[in-house]
Amino acid sequence: MHKAKFLLLFFFIWHNSKVYAANYYFSSTSGNDERTAEEAQHSGSPWQTLNKLNEFIPQLNPGDSVLFKSGDIFYGSLNLKKSGTSEKPIVFSQYGIGNPPIISGFTLLKNWKKFAPGIFFTNIPQATPQVNLLTLNGKPMALGRFPNQTEKNKGYLVPDEIKGKNQIAHPSLQEGEQWEGAELVIRKNHWIMDREQIISHQSNTLTFLPSSSYEPKEGYGFFIQNHLNTLDQLGEWYHDVNANRLYICLEDQNPDKISIKVSTKDNLLTTLTNTRHIVFHGIHFEGANKDAILIRGGDSMHFISVKIENSGENAVMVENMDRFRFENSTILNAQNSGVYLRSGNYQATISNNHIENTHVFSGMGQSGDNNGYAIFSVSDADTISNNTIKNSGYVGIGFRGSNTLVNNNYINGFCLVKGDGGGIYSYTGGTRKQYLNRKIIGNIIQNGVGAREGTSLQGSDFPAPAEGIYLDDDAANILVAENTISGIANKGIYLHNTNNIEVKDNLVFDASYLIFLSDDHLGQPLEKVVIKDNTLIKKTAHQIVMGIRSADPDFSVIGFSDQNHYIDLLGDGATFQVQNIATKNELYFNHDNWVKKTTWEDNTTQTIQAAPSPLPAIAETHTIKNLDFSSDASGIYCLKNCSLTWENNGYISVSRDNEVSSLKLDLGPVKNNKYYLLTLIATSNEQAIGEIYLRQRGASYQKLSHGKTFILNKSKKEHKILIPEPREDSDASLILNFSQSTNEIKIDKISFDVITPVQETTNLDNFLLLSNPNSQPNQFKLGAQYKDVKGEPHSEKIILGPYESVFLIQE
Repeated sequence: MHKAKFLLLFFFIWHNSKVYAANYYFSSTSGNDERTAEEAQHSGSPWQTLNKLNEFIPQLNPGDSVLFKSGDIFYGSLNLKKSGTSEKPIVFSQYGIGNPPIISGFTLLKNWKKFAPGIFFTNIPQATPQVNLLTLNGKPMALGRFPNQTEKNKGYLVPDEIKGKNQIAHPSLQEGEQWEGAELVIRKNHWIMDREQIISHQSNTLTFLPSSSYEPKEGYGFFIQNHLNTLDQLGEWYHDVNANRLYICLEDQNPDKISIKVSTKDNLLTTLTNTRHIVFHGIHFEGANKDAILIRGGDSMHFISVKIENSGENAVMVENMDRFRFENSTILNAQNSGVYLRSGNYQATISNNHIENTHVFSGMGQSGDNNGYAIFSVSDADTISNNTIKNSGYVGIGFRGSNTLVNNNYINGFCLVKGDGGGIYSYTGGTRKQYLNRKIIGNIIQNGVGAREGTSLQGSDFPAPAEGIYLDDDAANILVAENTISGIANKGIYLHNTNNIEVKDNLVFDASYLIFLSDDHLGQPLEKVVIKDNTLIKKTAHQIVMGIRSADPDFSVIGFSDQNHYIDLLGDGATFQVQNIATKNELYFNHDNWVKKTTWEDNTTQTIQAAPSPLPAIAETHTIKNLDFSSDASGIYCLKNCSLTWENNGYISVSRDNEVSSLKLDLGPVKNNKYYLLTLIATSNEQAIGEIYLRQRGASYQKLSHGKTFILNKSKKEHKILIPEPREDSDASLILNFSQSTNEIKIDKISFDVITPVQETTNLDNFLLLSNPNSQPNQFKLGAQYKDVKGEPHSEKIILGPYESVFLIQE
């Protein structure tokens, strides 16, 4: 009996000694790796290096903590080979007072030698594969490139010949400038920017190794990087891997007096395939050459209040991990993507983070699809919430799986380098897998810029494809509610081949199309779409409230739209559009005719608020055409579906016999670097919608500018429509299209001028869009009397709740 009690007591003491939680201290400035494990459990006698930690990690027990001294920098990579438990995770954190400890992959370069005027070189201390990241005084710099980004079309050349899948030609590629061994960066469509190794340069032709299945495409551009001959601007650099040399252009600066660092560690944290229950708190990771955090399977890893800065590829790469959490943290300057959740993950939480400057250098991301996201996930049961995302080269937040919640995120600036993406983007495509229960709620999305350069849109005013919320091929079962979307180059909310989508209670302002629906051969037809209770605000003349692109839209199958509130700040009213992809016709509608066409919008309301003219102040004007029809109708003629009659009273009458009639006015040459202004005085006995654009006079009749719409009424009105920087052409025409009914239109005057706008103009906006992108209420001061879209008055101040917005019109 006594022996049994003794054995029980021994087991109890032994067990508790094994589960006792210990702290292990590390200091790069005062540590010593020769100390014992017992000594390292005291802050006064820490270990020193990550090598020692990696050696000791297998001996860690659940509940243990590894503490790095605040303000210290630890060079190297941390390799996790141990797990905690749900009750006792292993914790990596900091001790002491000061800045967070840094785990760094950076090497400071020294021993610089002059190679040529303004160009210096040094050897990298250890053999390193291709360096992906260099900082100059702490600022990441782009690889050297030809042509420079400051040159025409932001430094993209457009091939004059594409020779199969792996050859392009351009006259600027001279025989004397050999680019063999350099890297070709080529845009193959709006969303793909591939990096290809150049294997030969003969005459004006480059031969390269394709890095993805996408092929070069006519009208899309390229540049050359990662070669010694590209170095001609401050900070441009090149890594000669074979010689292990780093070259940099410093112009007249002394390299010994500035800090130049390169990434020499691929990863800063890696895990085994079944790592579980680990917590990182208050650690700063910097200077990974590839993925700073690389997680390859397991359960319940939690990162809180960490900072990941300057990653050569992705800041965080995760696969096959359940319950991954990344919270209250910061990611800066990831060259490819911020948080990248690949396949096999489940129930990730990405919340309360700040992610900025993701994939902002053209040619510094990775090739192929799904690159350039601030946050990207293909997993189920994710929560992506309360994040601030600024300056994304491609997409702000992209997701796929079921039971996903994307809510209360603030996204400002996206599609800066690539296009055909969105602030929030979801895609199914191909497999047509039925993801269920997805919600996009309460997000604030601003400034979708788009990137024309290097695409078929460069040198034009066509809107680049940057969309606010973009639900792409076969995306289904998504609620889009209570979001604020503004300042979008193309479509505010874009539903492309989607079904079972509900769009409600959103505020969309200042987009080429506030809402746009499309079906084509790339996915299933539009079906079961509900659009209701949205506030859609048209800012400028060319903006369309709602558009649909389809071969023959069946509106009853598509779904319905109703109980929305349309606001036009120009005093004309809402404009709608149908693009028939079979006939190529574009039909425009006012509200009443849209209701007849679709049977939608019976209970929708409109507010028409005449705002000051959005045109810039004009410093100089030169008239190209001025037709006042005082004596005849010469100078303009019908292109199709109409007839012209000159009236003695000094106007021409346009009679129509079809849905769309077209007039043409020949202009001669137009220049890309000029601004043009159309002045039109006209009336219509019933409301009619007109569209104008520039077009080539002869075959192939390509559009030279984006279409701009205007509305004609019974009252005579002067319409001034600006066409900024159209595509250049030696012989252009102005096209005027008129949609709807067969009523008569009278045109009193058409004037077309080239103008020089005043560079600085006074902001005459009489409206405010206020948004609170924070988790706490915020007070805004008002300098005038305003009313909101419901007619409620506001003065002096207004308080907005978390992620709440309000649109105010000055009284």
